Amino acid sequence: MMSQMSEALPSHRKISDEQFAFLAKYLSSKYGLRVPPEKRILLESRLISRLNSLKFDSITEYLDYVFKSKEAHHEYQLFVEQITTHKTFFFREAYQFDYLTKLLPDYTQKVGVNHVVNIWSAGCSTGEEVYTLGMVLNEKRATMPHLDFRITGTDVSVPSLKKAAKGLYSIIESENIPDNLKTKYFNNQMTAHGPMINFSNREVVAKIRLGVLNLNKKHYNLPNTFDFIFCRNVIIYFDAKTRSEVLERMVERLRPGGYLFLGHSETALGTNLPLKSIQPTIYQKI
Repeated sequence: MMSQMSEALPSHRKISDEQFAFLAKYLSSKYGLRVPPEKRILLESRLISRLNSLKFDSITEYLDYVFKSKEAHHEYQLFVEQITTHKTFFFREAYQFDYLTKLLPDYTQKVGVNHVVNIWSAGCSTGEEVYTLGMVLNEKRATMPHLDFRITGTDVSVPSLKKAAKGLYSIIESENIPDNLKTKYFNNQMTAHGPMINFSNREVVAKIRLGVLNLNKKHYNLPNTFDFIFCRNVIIYFDAKTRSEVLERMVERLRPGGYLFLGHSETALGTNLPLKSIQPTIYQKI
């Protein structure tokens, strides 16, 4: 279906071989993203979406605007969002959150009950993972009243982070949230886009910090070392070199004894990093 749609496009609205080569090289060097030839049609369809929004006639015209115009800062952010944003939802791979809550009692005993647990959601996109973590940890305080925590959410996409900061989600986007948590942590809100829910628990919101971070950068300007790092369904999109370098930098930010959570299709096995496998996709720093 996608192939037929691409073939139906006039030539000036298709990505040329030269443009694809440029974008693949640029996205690899700037963000570490792997863009193989089989992703060409997907890349094209995402650019066409932006091209249509701006009423440009051709891919060439759009790319010239994004990369050459001094007025294109906002559009460049939207370009990055189109290229880097991937599907996310609340309580994704729920077994990992269950495992986190099982780890917390013993972990906090080892680091001290007054220790503030720091969690990093790397590649947090539009915030579903951040708020899921907030709810999970806040609920755990029912049996661990001493538990205090902070959550840092980072992403390369500014528009995604803006949505995360608003905490506003559609009925479909919020369908995985258990009803009791939806009632406890969200308010219903009618918007121009229809009924939505807004994350409204101020106590949890106060424990969350969001910021822009390109994981392909050599140095991460982050304030803390972390007890738990969630980087799920992110490194799968990187080339092998970037994947290895990102994992190394993350492990540097992880406290000894801390835990790294990856996505179901990702692994840290086969690396020389000081990690031991605890569960599939869950690793502890040794």
